Amino acid sequence: MNLPLKTETEQAIAAAWHLDSARASLARWLEVRRKEQWDEIPVSMPLLIKLFGASWYFTRYLFFRGQKGAELVDHALEENFSSDRFIARLAPAVQEPDPEQGFERLRLLKNELMLQILLVHLEGRLDQEQTERRLTMLADVALEMALRISGLHEATGCRLAVLGMGRMAGYEMTFGSDLDLIFLFEAEMDEIVAATSRKVRLLLRHLAAASSAGLLYEVDMRLRPHGTAGALLTSNRAFLEYHREEKEIWERQMMTRCRCVYDERHLGQDTLTQVQSYIYADYDAEYLRREIAAMRQRVLNEKGSPRNKLDIKRGKGGIMDIDFLTHYLQLKHGAEVVGLRTCSTRQALRVLAEARLLTSDVVGTLLQAYAFLKSVESCVRLFDMKPISTIPADHRENAAPAMATGFGRDTEAFMENYLATTRTVRGEFEIIFAEP
Repeated sequence: MNLPLKTETEQAIAAAWHLDSARASLARWLEVRRKEQWDEIPVSMPLLIKLFGASWYFTRYLFFRGQKGAELVDHALEENFSSDRFIARLAPAVQEPDPEQGFERLRLLKNELMLQILLVHLEGRLDQEQTERRLTMLADVALEMALRISGLHEATGCRLAVLGMGRMAGYEMTFGSDLDLIFLFEAEMDEIVAATSRKVRLLLRHLAAASSAGLLYEVDMRLRPHGTAGALLTSNRAFLEYHREEKEIWERQMMTRCRCVYDERHLGQDTLTQVQSYIYADYDAEYLRREIAAMRQRVLNEKGSPRNKLDIKRGKGGIMDIDFLTHYLQLKHGAEVVGLRTCSTRQALRVLAEARLLTSDVVGTLLQAYAFLKSVESCVRLFDMKPISTIPADHRENAAPAMATGFGRDTEAFMENYLATTRTVRGEFEIIFAEP
């Protein structure tokens, strides 16, 4: 007997990452649409259902926007995600007469764009690397607009630069990524520094503030010199002096992921150019190997094995294994191979293959693993835009990441692939860090 074919809507619900969320949100949407007499919007109901099943954060945002939100869904696939387009879309926030209103408008507009990036990603038109690049470009532009709203772009008597660290530096931000920032300045008068510092504090408060329009970004300032004990603003001279001194290897690792994301009259870029000679130096190879391997083991021991969970980032064979082996080879060979002085893990791996420091097969394996693990991480963060990096150890609880990575409802096959991937990554890590 031939069973009736499912409708397009039923097929979309069946393919939703979170079934219950998709069903409940669709029922509510249809009811609101009927009461508000919105007609048949959005036109692409399957895309709407994909969104409902992927992200509760953006489901809430869509209901907040109402009819305008439905239009964003329909226009998402036509959007041009370029820096110039991001600037044009976010510029109205800077034109608001009151900073409070400006930041609220910026939250609204930034989440419009992030929603549309997500929709195109869910349609499979942007792969993981392309999606991360666009999310980072959006963060760069949103931060610049926030600096303008807070008046930091026109601070009299003070040059300002902002350094992006970690994922932001490498154009590898996922949904839910925070901003790791360092603020550099050049000013002669203490009064100017104090005034600039007050504006930065206000900026950070607005960036992390949540409203009905969502939030901009959580901000992490712990990577600045001297960490949380250090000043909020760092002078370019102090920054150079700090890195000129002999540092622990983990601090050199950290600086392989540092990019100037806002620069007033070349302050940031000039500073980083000088710092690079301290980062990509002539290291004792054995000391470098031991130190990076020991730090990775410390992270693994302290944070890599949560109870009844698998840590995608810090666990054995996780994202951090790929990052650390890349850091190691960048620091080991970066003085001679200029192409390794990149902030991107993916790009560094590609250069390692080009320079024949790793085989193309090994690099291909690591890039494939990196894309898979970052896709899993992105999926689990996306639901509520939280920086989560774990999945349940029980495969039956992993329907969403299984769907997101092409395994359908076969959570057992997903888990087999996840464990095989982490074993492979760990194997390559151990080969690279093996004692000579």
